[in-house]
Amino acid sequence: MKYRNMIIGIGLFAAAAAQVYAEESKVKYYSIPSSNGVPVAISSDVSGRIWLVDFRNNLIFIFNPKDEQFTKYEIPTSRSSATDITVDHKGRIWFVEEDGNQIGSFDLETKTFEEYDIPSPKSQSMRLSVDKDGRVWFTEFAGNKIGVFNPVDKSFREYPIPTPMSQPTGIVATEKGAVWFIESQGNKLGRLTPETGKIKEYVIPKPFCVPTELTVDGQGQLWFSARKDRKLVKFDPRSERFEEFDLPGRGVPEGIAVDNAGNIWYCDKYKKRVGRYSPKDKGFIEIDLVGGDRAPVDITVSASNKVWFTVIGTNELGGIDGNDIVKVESPKMSISIDETEKNMLKQLSP
Repeated sequence: MKYRNMIIGIGLFAAAAAQVYAEESKVKYYSIPSSNGVPVAISSDVSGRIWLVDFRNNLIFIFNPKDEQFTKYEIPTSRSSATDITVDHKGRIWFVEEDGNQIGSFDLETKTFEEYDIPSPKSQSMRLSVDKDGRVWFTEFAGNKIGVFNPVDKSFREYPIPTPMSQPTGIVATEKGAVWFIESQGNKLGRLTPETGKIKEYVIPKPFCVPTELTVDGQGQLWFSARKDRKLVKFDPRSERFEEFDLPGRGVPEGIAVDNAGNIWYCDKYKKRVGRYSPKDKGFIEIDLVGGDRAPVDITVSASNKVWFTVIGTNELGGIDGNDIVKVESPKMSISIDETEKNMLKQLSP
């Protein structure tokens, strides 16, 4: 697989001191072998392979970083409009079909698909997450429900969201068993307890912030993107408090993921950047994806801490070594002035 090494400039904005740093790094781009593809979602498995879905061409791709080769598989339901993809602990691939109104699975060993009809018609399901027991949870954007599929008995169950027309999007099932989800229109973060089926909602402090994607870090804290307010937001389930972090480039955060060190990675489709926020040093790094109309939309981090993201516009897969980011402080600026200029400054001083 051919790729291009792009030397790119990166601006790192330290939140505490508002100091600017500069950095150079290599991003590798891999052309996805489909015609005018729209790779909207991405995930990685335990072997480091990358999975993605092509919304327009009704395809699932697997990319092997070892030989840099793509393999594609066509989803059985035509024009299914797959919007998300993930991998369970057994290595089985799961995806959700917005127009097909189905939950789909793919077995890499047998190269076979299975698809299951979601009970609510035209649910417009958007995102999915697999819990520790292998159940597949998903959001129904139009159906205003949280759904779950049990692969053992092939059964569905749906939970109506208390807020009408909440338009749920991002979802994550945590190791402790809770299922968290975003209400984009309801402007809330929701928690579903599988044992009871009860849903608790938390109002996001900033109204109409247009939250979308959601992830959880190693400490159990939730992170999501607030698109309108151009922020990353953290929610601590223990204190039930929100904390906001302004994107330095004032972009619009899209996909979101956590690396092995607890750093938060995100895509900025409109500014054509990939960013990283470090909770440890409270600093941002934003990477300009130069060359062409490169607009990143979704992002994942592999077990080796390699960061991968999908790029629409150019139909590419991008890769960054998350372990190879070295900060280089910008040179300090010095100015020399003569005696006349010194006197002018004294006259202007209060």
